[in-house]
Parts: sequence; structure tokens; C-alpha cells
Amino acid sequence: MNQCAAARPAPLVADPDRLAALPYDVVVVGAGVAGLAFTLRLPPGLRVALLTKGALGESNTRYAQGGLAAAVGRDDNPELHLEDTLLAGAGLCDPEAVRALVEDAPAAVAWLVALGTSFDAGPDGRPLLGREAAHNRHRVLHAGGDATGAEIERALVARVREDASVDVYAGAFALDLVVRDGRCAGVVAQLAPDATLVRLEASETVVAAGGAGQLWATTSNPAGATADGLAMALRAGAAIGDPEFVQFHPTVLALPGTAPFLVTEAIRGEGAFLRGSTGDRFMETVHSLAELAPRDVVAREIQRQMERDGLGWVTLDLRHLDPAAVRERFPTISAELASRGLDLATDLIPVAPAAHYAVGGVVAAVDGQTSVPGLTALGEVACTGVHGANRLASNSLLEGLVFGLAAAERIGDEVTAAAPAVDRGDATRRTVASDGLGSRSPAGTAILRQRLQGTMSRHVAVVRDGPGLDAAATDIAAVTEALGDGPLDRRDLWELRNTADAAGAIIAAARNRHESRGAHFRADFPEPDPALAGRHSLLIDRDGRDGWHFGALAEAAPSFDLPLVETNDPSAIETAAG
Repeated sequence: MNQCAAARPAPLVADPDRLAALPYDVVVVGAGVAGLAFTLRLPPGLRVALLTKGALGESNTRYAQGGLAAAVGRDDNPELHLEDTLLAGAGLCDPEAVRALVEDAPAAVAWLVALGTSFDAGPDGRPLLGREAAHNRHRVLHAGGDATGAEIERALVARVREDASVDVYAGAFALDLVVRDGRCAGVVAQLAPDATLVRLEASETVVAAGGAGQLWATTSNPAGATADGLAMALRAGAAIGDPEFVQFHPTVLALPGTAPFLVTEAIRGEGAFLRGSTGDRFMETVHSLAELAPRDVVAREIQRQMERDGLGWVTLDLRHLDPAAVRERFPTISAELASRGLDLATDLIPVAPAAHYAVGGVVAAVDGQTSVPGLTALGEVACTGVHGANRLASNSLLEGLVFGLAAAERIGDEVTAAAPAVDRGDATRRTVASDGLGSRSPAGTAILRQRLQGTMSRHVAVVRDGPGLDAAATDIAAVTEALGDGPLDRRDLWELRNTADAAGAIIAAARNRHESRGAHFRADFPEPDPALAGRHSLLIDRDGRDGWHFGALAEAAPSFDLPLVETNDPSAIETAAG
């Protein structure tokens, strides 16, 4: 067994019990599809605190352009969806977790529709389905052409705002999980910018804050995606799995002088080509699915083509497609590109890979249970085994939805069985000031963050190798050392610490996996190791000593039989057009 020693980073707040307590039944950190679906599925009467770092509705979910995968087409079924997911996962998916995901997908979609989500549909009322990389059927539901995540977020947010039992704290920052006697008892949080810290007490705590793209210099993620959920769970002692598998989206706008912008692979599903500097297509000779090969394959080949061309991009070509149809199918992308002087239908669009999705994370069962009692992990922050080594396109919204609903079924039963009356009293006015710091300037923090992002982009990106990972480990350790051991009192410092803690875990697992598999490609070990098929990278406390080893996810998360999501109208999917 190849094992690397690992030390858990210390919590940001040394003594959370000194903070004023604000009691709830359930605390939810993160308001993407997973956190919102979970919250809305809870039984009535529970007092819920929902924390989101930005404005309500601002999450990775909102920026999901492609859509939500589900076997709802006439030529499709869950078994075919399962096969495609397992194939994309490169031998590391948990088949039972995948089966739970795909079999419950149609009912979960119907639940979304019944809640008010409007997917694009044809004149017959049946959903219009797109196709994306590694799917062998058209099974991706979309809304507004390329605004699927925004439509799902809109519908869920509208319902949450109507729920009087949910206290929404927009602009909040969760710093640490509170663990007592081995059980999670809530979170330490700043409920508004510049507010003092409080301790939110709860019998169940849900972490659904999974975005981590800001660990790299170029990403499709919003600015708040700083791996907060993973870092909190890491510091709390939760089992972590497969953090080395980070998916780089193959096609993010790479126009010099402008901010990155995701260009959904649904565009390639509609027939777009990738071309090098000579104008030739380069994916046809690489994979039988050409531009629709699995994301890791496409991203690596784009990287190689950029090196061959000596450029920082390749081009996406839709000029052979009907211009009016292109603009109608992808209105959001068309408008965004037009604002930057490009026409999606008639121009060659410069694109390059960028950090997109954390495949691994906190080891969790399909109902969100983790190795720490009282702690549930959902969505991108969780490692459930459904994505394996490389997430199948558009399975991420589905995972957050299906498993968020399943977690609510479980937690609703557990909490209502013995829930004390919640009396929050004057807690918000009895907060205790956080420790002052003052010695670290915002400018200095920005320099350290740029150093971290540069290191991750150079050494822990699409292609890696041993010497580069060693250099990255040294550099991230230097960033952590520069932060020091003293208390941190600003959000930029908390975010920097979270990115450093998460980066350390990613690098440690990547150094330990001496093979190439899915989204983890090592130039010094370019082939998969058959002995590691189905073997997950795990950080689990064993006999008082943490260390990375390979094993089954079941070592760290309990099994769970996923219940079907009930809906009073199973045909609702066919009336999805608003």
C-alpha cells in the first residue's frame, strides 16, 4: 500500500464555545441545487438556517449552461444512462451509487417541474433533449437554450423565499464546523460582511458549498468558489476521497484581455468542431466520439494542440451550422460573445481548458451521510462515487438534486423524531467580536493568492508529473506558513486559508496516485494501473494517525437504500415548457 503521511490543518476558530449560540434544527451551508432541494424537501416545522456566501441565487448551479441529464427520452432508459456514467468514470464509479442516481432521475426531474422549473419543450410538450460529451443518447434537459442552471436556481430560490421556517443568510461566511465528542454540532459563521462571529447550533449540519475553481488562475467558477466546504470538512476530521480528480472544462473562452467565460459542450453536441491553428480538426484521430469524447480526453488533447500550435487556445467552429438556429439554441452565450465582439455563429471562437468541477471531496453515502455523525455532504463537495474519476457531463446538477432530496428524507425523519423547540432569543445581538489581526494587508493576501493559483495552474492542472507535484507541495506549504498560526479576521484571509488547505489535500492525493485515470493525468505514469481500478484515494483517521491510502468508499460512509422521490404527477416532465 502506497501511503503518504498527512496532517489535518487546524480550525480557523480555536474556541467556538466562547461565541454566542444561535440554535436551529438544521443548518445548511450552500444554496446551489443541492442545498436548495434539500431545504425544500424537509418536513414542515423544522427551523432551518440557510447560509450562502453571495446573494441568494449566486452559485455554481446558476452557471451550469448545458443542463441536467436524465433518461426521459423515448429511446433512453436508466440502464443506458448508467452505462455511459460508468464508462466516463474510468473504472472508479461506485455502480450502486450510479444506479441510485440514474433510476431516481426522472422522478426528481418531475419534482423540479412541479416546483415551477420550466425546461425547453417541443410543440408536443415533450422535453427538448441535448447531447453532450460521452452520452450515447440525447438526454440533457435544458432551459432557455443555455441557461439551465439559472432557471433551476430561479425556481428553487422562489420557493425557499416563501418558506417562513427558513432563515436565509445571504452574504454569510461559514468558517468552521463545530465538532464535539466526535459529532458535528453546527458551524461557526459570520452572518453578514463585517459582522461578529456566532455559533449556529444544530443537530444536523449540511455542507453543500463545493465550488473550488478559484484554486486555479483560470476557471469557469464564480469568484466565491474557494473550496470552503472541503476545507471545513478537512479541518473537522471528515473522511476525504479522491480530491486529485478535478475536471477541467475543455472549452472556456480564451480571448486575450477578457475574463474567462464557459462555452458549454452542448455546442459540440449540436455539431461544432474543434480546430487547430491550421484549421484542421484534431479530435477525429484521437477518439471515436471525436469532439464528444469524455471531457478529460478532450481537455488533454486541446492542451497538446495548443502546445503544438504555440498558442494559448484552439478554436471552436460553428460556421457550418445554421446561424439562426445556433443563436436561438444558445442565446446566453451568443449575447456574451457579442458583447466581446464575437459572433458565435460566424466567427472562430478561441477556447482553452479551465478548472471547472471538483469530482472528489467529502466521502458521503447517497443520502449525504459522512464519517462524522451529524454532518451531511451534498453536491460538488461530496465524494459519493457517482462520478468516478471523471464526471459525465450534466450529471452534477442531477447528483445535487437526487441526493439532496434523499438526504432530506433521512434527516427529516431523524430530526423530527426528537427535535427540541427552537428558541433563538437575542443571540444575534449577543455576538462576540472575533480576534483582531491587522498585520496582514489585503495586498499581501492578494499576492499569496496569486502565488497559490499560479502554482496550481502550472503543476496541478490538466497534465501533472512527480517533480511538478513536489514543487507544488513545497509552494503551498510556503503560502500556509506565510499565513501563520495566529487568528484570521477577514474574509480574504479565510478564503486564502481554505484554498491552501484544499490545495494541500489535492496535491497529496495526486502525488500518491501513481497512474493516469480520468481527470488525473500524470505524464510520468501515463497509463492506468489495473491494481487501482475501483480503488479510491482516502484520507481517514486510523488509530489516531491520518494518512492517504487506497480503499473502498464504504470504509468511510455508511450504505443507504435510496428511496424513490414521490411526485403526484409523474407526467409533469412532459409539460415542462413554461
